Amino acid sequence: MSETYITALDVNDLFVDDTYQRELDTNRVVSMSKQWQPRLVGVIEVSDRGEACTPRYAVINGQHRWQAAALVDPRMSLPATVHTGLTVDEEARLFWDIDRTTKKLSNWDRWYARRASGDPVVVGIDALAAKFGYTVTHNPSQTNTLGRGRVSLQCCSALEVVVDSYDYRVLRLVLELIGDIWPGDPEARKSNIIKGLGRLFGEYEDQLDSGRLADALSALTPSQLVARAHELKARGSEGGIPKLTTMAALMAYNRVGGPKIDLKAA
Repeated sequence: MSETYITALDVNDLFVDDTYQRELDTNRVVSMSKQWQPRLVGVIEVSDRGEACTPRYAVINGQHRWQAAALVDPRMSLPATVHTGLTVDEEARLFWDIDRTTKKLSNWDRWYARRASGDPVVVGIDALAAKFGYTVTHNPSQTNTLGRGRVSLQCCSALEVVVDSYDYRVLRLVLELIGDIWPGDPEARKSNIIKGLGRLFGEYEDQLDSGRLADALSALTPSQLVARAHELKARGSEGGIPKLTTMAALMAYNRVGGPKIDLKAA
């Protein structure tokens, strides 16, 4: 009969059974070890294989935390829920049940938690969005003290990509442009447009005439711009849709009178 108890186990007494465990992501392990915070480790799940087994405890859930802990300190102990009396098949079934029922954090879960903790990137993006009348939220109808009277931006990851890849100044240019030329179109606030225009300004700002760019893009809807990116993809152009959205914007820009931007380098 299976029983459980909680204790602290030395990392050297743990191992994983590759017959049911997923492949270890070593990059994730290294990243976790560099940002190690004991208060966030939680409790791992293990199976006691008995004294005859060395190491004794098979990790059912938490192998990345275990490996990261070992990198931080080979003598570290981890809190663990120990399951006794399980067969390997029962371990595998428990592994599947835990993985299947554990709620994974969404990008929005993380964003709201970071906002509440005062994360400087989230706070900075929120503040910049507010200057242009936007609220960063997953809920288009949300009205609260932060977002009352504002338009929702539902692409938190894209906003952060622009800031990480370039800076807040580039994101400001993106938000200013979409507000000027597509103020009432929700398609303008979607990921491909935000990333594509972020790359446009980040890579080509010194070659762009702002008025000419506004003229070129205002002749298109955001949906048409992204559709042109998909057409480029279908014709064999390399890159994802955000990158090809940049290309489509440059092509539209070049059609308006004035110096051309070399698309071969795009």
